[in-house]
Amino acid sequence: MAIRTQTRPQDGALNMAEISVLLPVYNGAAYLDETLASLRQQDFSAFEVLCIDDCSTDDSRAVIQRHADADDRITYMNTGQNLGSAAKAVNFAAPHATGRWFVYSSQDDLFSPDWLSQLHARAVETGADAVLPDVVFYHRDGAEDRRITGYRGDRTAILSGREAFVASLDWTIPGNALWPMRLLKTNGFDDFNAFADEYTVRRFFLACDSIAFCEGVFFYRQDNAAAITKGPSAARLDAADASLRLWQLICDNDFGPDVHGPFALRTLRAAIRAQAIVFNAPHLASEMPRLTEVWRAMHCSEAFQTSLAASGSSAFKRSVYQRAVRSHAWFLRLARLSALMARRKSR
Repeated sequence: MAIRTQTRPQDGALNMAEISVLLPVYNGAAYLDETLASLRQQDFSAFEVLCIDDCSTDDSRAVIQRHADADDRITYMNTGQNLGSAAKAVNFAAPHATGRWFVYSSQDDLFSPDWLSQLHARAVETGADAVLPDVVFYHRDGAEDRRITGYRGDRTAILSGREAFVASLDWTIPGNALWPMRLLKTNGFDDFNAFADEYTVRRFFLACDSIAFCEGVFFYRQDNAAAITKGPSAARLDAADASLRLWQLICDNDFGPDVHGPFALRTLRAAIRAQAIVFNAPHLASEMPRLTEVWRAMHCSEAFQTSLAASGSSAFKRSVYQRAVRSHAWFLRLARLSALMARRKSR
């Protein structure tokens, strides 16, 4: 199928876009109107929004078109055929982005009115390659919200790319940044699976010299039941492979055992959790082979096992987890235990 793109013509002379907002969309009508309204309420005007519709089957196109008809900064794009991931949709739109910087958002996120102006002002003030806003893990009722502010609460901090990379591994800082456009144009987003964007932002940090922070707020929605991180799905199982790839990126960039050791443990736990999801969701049984391949990659890697030994956990836990890497049967036992605990927690 031929790729089709629909772009609104510009009415009169508008400012060149300083910032391109990349918004992949697939069946996002439930929250999309609220997200686009939040963007249109920004107190910063020099931006464009590229809404990349990955062949939605709901009313997403109509929602986008209504906002595009009212605001020339919003562009509707259609991939022409379903690409199957947000990362692929972003790469589809990349040649059309005109900003000096870009930001990425999901179709259900929200923003403070000064989100873009704060990001832009801080980038100009500091000359930093990338700027991070506060991130609020947002629920409509606000009951479970938590907030990441600056670097350990300090918005005046300036981090090197490597420092930011390490801080991002445990979400001390988020990855929802204002990035230089060169990162998108040069290599784009990794698209190997549903969690490839989390790998990509860590790669972006390594390509930056300095990272700054600002007072704008990105509201990262947590109460969308249709999100891939909610409920059992084949896409959610991708987290294990993505974590293993990120562990390899850590090692390839010569970080020490204080960094790659704890992340090796995190990777093994991600694989155990993914296997537990399969045990609790029989309709995902056909996904078992690819989880076995993730386990096999850890099992066959002497470097991974050495890294796991440096995880910093207690001797007992190290012994248990090292046994899970050496024996698939033991790995499955831990996954069954994890599945049992998840069932009890959900009651």
